[in-house]
Amino acid sequence: MPGAPRKQTGRSARRGTAPPSRPASPARRAAFAVLLRLEPTRDRPRPPRPDALIARLEDAHGQPPSDRDRALARELVFGVLRWRRALDYALDAYSRRPVAKLDLPVRIALRLGLYQLRYLDRVPASAAVHESVSLAAASARPGAAGLVNAVLRAYLRADHPWPRPGGDRGLYLRAGLSHPDWMVDRYLGQLGTDGARRRLEASNRSPRVFLRVSRRLALEEVRTRLAQEGVETERFPIAPRCLRVTSGNPQNSALLEEGAIHVQDAGSQLVAWLLPVDGARRCLDACAAPGGKATIFAERIEPRPLIAADLRPGRVALLDSTVRRLAAGNVLRLAADAARPPFAAATFDRILLDVPCSGLGTLSRNPDIKWTASLARVRELAETAGRIAGAAADLLGPGGMLLYSACSLEPEETNETVRGLLSERPGLRQLSLADRLPEALAPLVDDDGALRVAPEDHGTDGYYAALLQRTDG
Repeated sequence: MPGAPRKQTGRSARRGTAPPSRPASPARRAAFAVLLRLEPTRDRPRPPRPDALIARLEDAHGQPPSDRDRALARELVFGVLRWRRALDYALDAYSRRPVAKLDLPVRIALRLGLYQLRYLDRVPASAAVHESVSLAAASARPGAAGLVNAVLRAYLRADHPWPRPGGDRGLYLRAGLSHPDWMVDRYLGQLGTDGARRRLEASNRSPRVFLRVSRRLALEEVRTRLAQEGVETERFPIAPRCLRVTSGNPQNSALLEEGAIHVQDAGSQLVAWLLPVDGARRCLDACAAPGGKATIFAERIEPRPLIAADLRPGRVALLDSTVRRLAAGNVLRLAADAARPPFAAATFDRILLDVPCSGLGTLSRNPDIKWTASLARVRELAETAGRIAGAAADLLGPGGMLLYSACSLEPEETNETVRGLLSERPGLRQLSLADRLPEALAPLVDDDGALRVAPEDHGTDGYYAALLQRTDG
């Protein structure tokens, strides 16, 4: 990468290094295996999602890893994904060959090693090097272990050419903050230099954990019970019944098993509260899985039924799991294509439509998207969203309301899609969401009346929502 000084990797890289006497730890082997599967290729431009792979981890005997090993594997996988470009930039300074030209197993072993050396203070340097050498020795061609050993030890001996905020601005935004060029260029054009920096830095933060509390329990009662389990929380005012976890892990809480709490981003929670429900008898969530928004919607209209649909049976099964755990008894689930819905026109009073999108508002939670997304993919998904939104609009009865939302702030997937829908269907009008929010949240509403929640401002995922009403007929 331009600007990185080249250094010799030493005699050991040329002669090779004896294989380590013991294999890498189970957590590192698991992380290594997952990262190999996640590398985009020409034949597989959109690999599986990391959490899906981590959930299915097994050892050589078909046994799942311990909770501790799974947690470390997840930290390593997500850390390498988050900082991949920065890691490659630094590694290029210590390797004779550019990292991009190294065999994939060697590249992954080097990224894992450098991530631990750079970002995980609790891992001794000797352990980080040894584990990465072991991975290369077991998975790559002869000489790979020596190369990995030499490169990582060269890093430990030398000055580190990491891009700094006060140095080359472009280099810092691209390599230092580890984002692809097209994304950096887009944010610079949309937000300016300072805004782009803040957006990119927010995308690199570990995501905050937010909880939604069932209305069956009082918020303070839930906070007390969580504190007794070692989970500290604070009320988060962006959404009703929302808590932010400040310490501890709620995943092992009895309240989660009981359905009293649900792990859900605060922005996602807020969106589900924006659709007015007074007087609505026939309600639809057209893209409902995994079910966080659908179950809030259902709770708000109880005991009236909510039809919750999603395209694939696997997604409906995920929705079903959420509905059952949260005891949302008024949710009727089915598999249905939102672009060709199996309902008559003018059937519904209220429709929640969280469209399939790029997910670029969720990069802190899903850093793998940085390396698989593209402007062409954004535009492709925007076209799909437009078709789905048009089909949903046709299901509205007179006076009916549609809430269009996306976990993206990209213009093609948000305001441009909504404007296109309004131009195609003169019987629709856009309502301002300012009236649906407390005064403190009024700055979240843009000039069109749509909601925009930015990751850099609130520490949530990025969300967009627009409220539309059918005025004809």
